[in-house]
Amino acid sequence: MEELFDSGSFMDSLGGDAGLAVELLHAYLEDCPVRVAELGSALDGSDSSAAAKAAHSLKGMSGVVRAKRLVSLALEMEATARDGRLGQVRAMRQDLESTLHETVDSMTSFLDSLKTKARPQEERA
Repeated sequence: MEELFDSGSFMDSLGGDAGLAVELLHAYLEDCPVRVAELGSALDGSDSSAAAKAAHSLKGMSGVVRAKRLVSLALEMEATARDGRLGQVRAMRQDLESTLHETVDSMTSFLDSLKTKARPQEERA
């Protein structure tokens, strides 16, 4: 099974910049629910194109923050929506939402660890 959130790879991609990591993760955590809602609306409206677009956006965002399992799910949902198989995309929605919940928990823990590491540095300054 793929990793939910690869914090090591994420930090490596940022050259270890904790400030940038916090900024990107906060942006992801804020925008991700919007993309999931767009996907839900597209599915509710039986709009294959909009569903594929929302899944594509979610895939890209998740790739930036190294949320590997979400990337895979979103990629599969995007391709399935492009094929017009919205019933299958709807069936994947619960897995996406539960994986997102677990991933957000993992990211939140990681953010907390970054704050804990940053405090001693701030106290020395």
